[in-house]
Amino acid sequence: MALTGKALVLRRLADDQGRFALLAADQRPPLYQLVAGARPDLGERGVWREVARLKALVVQALAPLATGVLLDPLWGREALAHLPRRAALLLALEDHRFGEDPQGFRKSRLIPGWSVARAVREGADALKLLLWYRPDAPEEVRAHQEALVRRVGAACRRAGRPFVLEILPYPVRGEEISWEFLEEALRRLADPGLGVDLYKLPYFPGRMGRYTELLPAPWVLLSGRLGMEGFLEALAEALEA
Repeated sequence: MALTGKALVLRRLADDQGRFALLAADQRPPLYQLVAGARPDLGERGVWREVARLKALVVQALAPLATGVLLDPLWGREALAHLPRRAALLLALEDHRFGEDPQGFRKSRLIPGWSVARAVREGADALKLLLWYRPDAPEEVRAHQEALVRRVGAACRRAGRPFVLEILPYPVRGEEISWEFLEEALRRLADPGLGVDLYKLPYFPGRMGRYTELLPAPWVLLSGRLGMEGFLEALAEALEA
């Protein structure tokens, strides 16, 4: 592939050895809950303002060590002032408020008024979509999720920007997510026709090599609320795979 468009940006997203060192600061509800717990004196709007400030502080401190920074367009704008010139900008597409059917199966959706085209106009080097996905969901739910991935993939292809797909299986009955369950989800979303250029995946001990075997594109690892020691172990395993 010629080093233009997507391929050129993917090279910018990685270091000189082809490794992706991405700083994700696009979280919304988890940071809201963190701030609200620490500052019960703030109202909702005050908490969101503090979330925006927290994102800016995180980017200011850590972005110089990253090859790319992932932000959301809602409360990540303040952080843009601290984006290093050499770090690529990834923008999130998904609304943190997802749809849910009576059984608890989730449907992802884009942020209202937001799109791949608009994100590119605002400076995005790459786009990220978080997809709640269960291979055992009703056909209508799976079809909705997979159609959303295809639409985003096609839009990224037209824009010449890499598409990062974050796959998150989730419990509906309080069950643990098994490797077999996750593997089936990956198989269903490994179609090159979806247009995914980089997968963002949860850590599953001892299975990182299977990600490489199953998927048609590179992948990066979610930190997944690991402690420092656990994160370093996961990182070592990911690099080996």
